[in-house]
Amino acid sequence: MPSLRLGIWATAAYTALIAAATFYVFQISEAPADIQGALAALLPVQLIAVVFCCLVVMRYFGWRHVGFGALRWSGLIWLLPSWAVLGVIGWSLTDVLTLNDLRSLGGGFLFLLITTPLLVAFGEEVLFRGILLRGAMAQLTLPQAMALSAVLFGAFHLVNGLGDQELAGASQQVLFAVLVGFYLAPIAVRIGNLWPLIIWHWLWNIAVFLSQYAGIMHPFVLIGIAMQTVIAIWLWAELIRGSHQG
Repeated sequence: MPSLRLGIWATAAYTALIAAATFYVFQISEAPADIQGALAALLPVQLIAVVFCCLVVMRYFGWRHVGFGALRWSGLIWLLPSWAVLGVIGWSLTDVLTLNDLRSLGGGFLFLLITTPLLVAFGEEVLFRGILLRGAMAQLTLPQAMALSAVLFGAFHLVNGLGDQELAGASQQVLFAVLVGFYLAPIAVRIGNLWPLIIWHWLWNIAVFLSQYAGIMHPFVLIGIAMQTVIAIWLWAELIRGSHQG
């Protein structure tokens, strides 16, 4: 049965696995020289992490109870601003990377660019908006469960400090992840199915890796964060009012 204890245990095990692998890849062995090398090094680790999440779901939850229930289409409207920001980022990348540029990267790079971010997105959404959130909801109030999911999602990104990121960059990513966690948690509850979040998370990761490869920054990401924050406040207020009335 879903439980807070199980959610915390699974989160700790998942984080320990990713942290140990990140430390080994970037600190002990010869660090990858480029993004393709980093994606290749992370691929088997993320695959193991996804298998771990799937085993936990099948053993203790079941896919429906972990967040793969009936899709509530009306809830998708809350993701539209994030899709808009992602679209702008994708459009801006076309000014730097043409289709011929992508073809020149080679099939191996494109395979890694598609596969590794997908595994990252699937594992993190199933763990933080599935196993942890649903487990916490079994014992805590809905606001408490969502807050725990958001905060631990942000804290998880501290593992990036074990890689090639500087402390300032890792700290900014932790803050961004916390805000994203506060945004996605109520949407996961509203939608009732994690696939829309997984797909958005996957494409967002691809956009981030391509931006790093192209060496560009997107100032409108801050606009997206601000939009997500406003939506998160609105959703949290609605859900808290609903929990009090219930």
